[in-house]
Order: sequence, then C-alpha cells, then structure tokens
Amino acid sequence: MHTLHAERGVAVDVNVSHEHFVQGQREDLDEMLGNLVDNACKWARARVVITSTLEAGRVTVQVDDDGPGLDPSLREDVLRRGVRADEAAPGSGLGLAIVRDLVELYGGAISLHESPAGGVRARLDLPSA
Repeated sequence: MHTLHAERGVAVDVNVSHEHFVQGQREDLDEMLGNLVDNACKWARARVVITSTLEAGRVTVQVDDDGPGLDPSLREDVLRRGVRADEAAPGSGLGLAIVRDLVELYGGAISLHESPAGGVRARLDLPSA
C-alpha cells in the first residue's frame, strides 16, 4: 500500500500482533485486508492505523483513517455490490462487497463505524485459528 499510495504521503501505522491467527486461506485474508487498507489510504488525510485484538476465540482487525468519514446512513449500503459513497471517486463499488462475502464465508462480520481519528473505522471480526 505504501507503493500504491506513495504520492499521497499517507502514514500507515500497523499495530497487529504476530500471535493473532484467523481461520481461512491466506489469499482471502490478503484480499479482505487489502481492500480495507486500500480504501483507508484513498480517503485518509494523513494517517491510517491498523490494529488487532484477540478475545473469546475471535480476532478483530480495525482499520482507521483520518479522512472525511462516511455518513452513517451509507455504512450498510457501501457493503453491497456496486454501491459507492462517492461516484466521482475512482472505484467499482466491489471492494467492500467482496470483503463482506469473504468474511461471511468464514463466519465473521464486517462493520463500518466512525473512527476516533475522524474518518472511518472498518472492523473485521473473524474466528481465530
């Protein structure tokens, strides 16, 4: 992501434990996290923060950005195929829908919230390995 978004100068802080493992294929996890981090980098003003926690057999990954945020009324809508929050911005409207499909395949969940940084917090919840 640093290379892909290098011209924007967005700092990406990763605070993820190497001891947090999820059930699933690595390629699917790469796809889910890649989409979430890519979106965060597109919208962030200066910083993206990625964290993970492990509790009760579940790994939660949160991706926070300090961008303009997302109207609460759109949070569920943008998780559906072809729905985009900003039609003027580049994108197909498929990324978050793919994440939702994959996370549900593994018995997990995705949700979007307001980030303490001011932008969006994408919360990915998956069963731990």
